[in-house]
Amino acid sequence: MSARRAVRPPRHPLNPLIAGVRLSVLAAHYRVRLRRQLAAELLAGAGIAVGVALVFGVLLASSSITGSAPALIRAVNGKATIELRARSSEGISEAMAERAGRVPGVRYAAFVLRENAQLIGPHGRRSVQLVGVSSDIVALHGGGATPSLGAGAALLSGGIGLPAPLATALGAQAGTRVTLLAAGDAHAARVRAVLGGATAGPLAEEPIAIAQLGTAQRLAEHPGRVGEVLIEPHPGAGRRVASELGRILGDRASIVPAVRELRVLEETAKPLGQATGLFAAIGAIVGLLFVVNAMLLTLPDRRRMLAELHTQGFESRQIAAILIFQALVLGLAGSAAGLALGDLLAHTILHQSPVYLAAAFPIESHESLPLGTLLLALAGGMLAALIASMPPIVEMARGPLIATAAERPLQRIGPRATRALGLAGATLVIAVTALVLADPGLTVVGGILLAVAVPCLIPALFGVALRGLRALGRRVRGSTLSLAAVELKATAPRSIALIGVAAVAVYGSVAVQGARGDLTAGLDRAVVEFLDTAPVWVSTDNNFLTVDSFRPGGAQAAIASAPGVASVRPYQGALLDVGSRRLWIRARSPADSHMIQASQLLEGELARAEARIRHGGWAAVSEAFAAERHLRLGGRFTLPSPTGPARFRLAAITTNAGWSPGAVTISLPDYRRDWRSAWPAALEVSLAPGVSPAAGAAAAGRTWMMPGIHQTGDGVLRLHFVTPAGGRGRGKS
Repeated sequence: MSARRAVRPPRHPLNPLIAGVRLSVLAAHYRVRLRRQLAAELLAGAGIAVGVALVFGVLLASSSITGSAPALIRAVNGKATIELRARSSEGISEAMAERAGRVPGVRYAAFVLRENAQLIGPHGRRSVQLVGVSSDIVALHGGGATPSLGAGAALLSGGIGLPAPLATALGAQAGTRVTLLAAGDAHAARVRAVLGGATAGPLAEEPIAIAQLGTAQRLAEHPGRVGEVLIEPHPGAGRRVASELGRILGDRASIVPAVRELRVLEETAKPLGQATGLFAAIGAIVGLLFVVNAMLLTLPDRRRMLAELHTQGFESRQIAAILIFQALVLGLAGSAAGLALGDLLAHTILHQSPVYLAAAFPIESHESLPLGTLLLALAGGMLAALIASMPPIVEMARGPLIATAAERPLQRIGPRATRALGLAGATLVIAVTALVLADPGLTVVGGILLAVAVPCLIPALFGVALRGLRALGRRVRGSTLSLAAVELKATAPRSIALIGVAAVAVYGSVAVQGARGDLTAGLDRAVVEFLDTAPVWVSTDNNFLTVDSFRPGGAQAAIASAPGVASVRPYQGALLDVGSRRLWIRARSPADSHMIQASQLLEGELARAEARIRHGGWAAVSEAFAAERHLRLGGRFTLPSPTGPARFRLAAITTNAGWSPGAVTISLPDYRRDWRSAWPAALEVSLAPGVSPAAGAAAAGRTWMMPGIHQTGDGVLRLHFVTPAGGRGRGKS
């Protein structure tokens, strides 16, 4: 067949030219390839799908937790731009809130009360946040039946409203009587409405129970109290209103922008974002190597096809267009399959329940698909397929293609490239080691860089292994090792890509499992040490951070009189917003055996620090908070407590104790003085010698039953106990 220049076909509006080739011709060539090499194309597409699924699944699972937060905050705040937030879990008086709402320049003011609770329905039990709102909330949302918290609350009268998914999980519907466990008591409530997306908007997916303010105050046992005041000032009056509010409220509440909750959530969720970055980076590298390995299997056949096209008279740019078109179509199809697989992974294996975030924010993992995440994963798969298809185009630019399946020199990794990649990998390893030793906070960044270093080192290690294999083959008589070495060298790029996939996958598995193991072991030690001051702890159910306080009544005295109980001490705790941090405040009794977990201590002498905290006026704080305030041991700092600036001196610096924004440990008398709260978040029960934790918990449960247990058939309180050997157990009173 004689070579001739391809004739450029005329342009057609529905059949455009791409580099001088009609779209129909590009599609026809790809159909021919699919008929000839369907298995190879399916393998390459599968590699692309796996890579895209790994990245997209991790990103989607992460964004589904916090991605809806902005819409949620807007749904609650409406048009409010100023928020008054009480610094105590017991809130501020409703009379004070009403006075704030009458400040000149305030257009609308709505009151909100939040309380963590448990909701028991006919078919289930869920942790929820009870949200009570005043009637003025409707004005902040423009009135009418708009998809907002205000419109949902307007449907209620003396009962609660539940989002449809929550109501379904509980087996509840309008008119159903449910039990709300809050403040240590069981309260009967009637579901007045089941709220869908048309009524509750973004709140329809959240674990909340909505009620009018008076109903919420009764259920939470906070009569006449509110936790937040949402304010919409008149245009241009924001600063004047904020200044007047500060004069009236003093230190009893924080005056912040209404969107500040989002910044606090972002700060709290930082570890989640860092972990997501590490997993996504490892997934991207594994995916790229999958694509390269799969595409390398198709290159010999593609080279023959391109050589045939060249002899038929196609120009180089036309041949390149055909190859690029096939790579993009393959990348698009593989990426689309990867998106579907990644969505499945996000809702199964990678599905995350944000327990630690739900302790401080009314959020739950649910579907949230940012368009940017989808487009990034799609474009990444197509780009990887395009890059993996470039070697024949580069070869064509250097000289005429030969219709042979043999490996081309360009397809091999030369000594210079091998040395360069090996040097880059070794440099990354050394740099990561130095960075992590200098600043342990860069561990996640180091993990990502090591994931990049692994494939860089593979060519050099592969060359060393081949030389060793050839040497061993020469020494072992009758061995086929030399033949294996020759075969491996002939297909070096494919072998290296395959080894790279396995190496990065193993590295990712070891890194993730190792990090998870270290984190779990550290948290386990911290929790055991935290609870080790008493063999039995009593707290409200699902009290993750031990910050949900309850009305004690005669609980302390009743439990103290139980057989085998030596003493009962209250523990108090709360969450306090300081800047963008929601700090975990832990108030320990001076009678506790220890005030600080020894495994969490970073700076300071343990015995001296604990003695100072017991004496009062001293505190232990987390490293990040101390660094942010430039604190040194013995230095002075203040916390914005409900009674005003609470002044402390720094006794010790600790880790964050499992709560990323940071923890502050103070003595119980200091907390009661500055927070003016007598409600405990837990009771620590010490037992007489010889009494086991299980026996002590059972005795405490029989002696003291809180109201509502017999109506619900379930415990209002959960008893946590720590065995002398350091293990943990749970029982219910």
